Amino acid sequence: MKKFLKGFAVLIGILPIVAAGFFIYAARGLDRDIPLEGGSAAELEDGRYQGEYEGGRWSNKVEVVVENGEITDIIIIEDMLFRTAAFSQEIIENVLENQQTDTDVVTGSTVTSRAYLKAIENALDP
Repeated sequence: MKKFLKGFAVLIGILPIVAAGFFIYAARGLDRDIPLEGGSAAELEDGRYQGEYEGGRWSNKVEVVVENGEITDIIIIEDMLFRTAAFSQEIIENVLENQQTDTDVVTGSTVTSRAYLKAIENALDP
């Protein structure tokens, strides 16, 4: 019984440390202001352009397909840790509709949206 209580006490002592570490990791970079300049494909030749954004857990890599001066497709090559398919699709649709990275971000995911938009913008600035 004493071994059980000792093990339980150690577990209870470690739990706050693990929780604090997770909180620090999850909160890391939430205040990140990712500057966007509103990139577009108007001046680019037809082709596929790759861009990436490196920002901790917001790192990603995309390929932007340009035809006749318009963005026709955006393909996610490497993705950040906490992405959902619906979220990334909403960002891609916004860029395709507006034909530039100066577009609305997804409510509640501002930093993540800006990380995607910056990767797309970097692809459009070869």
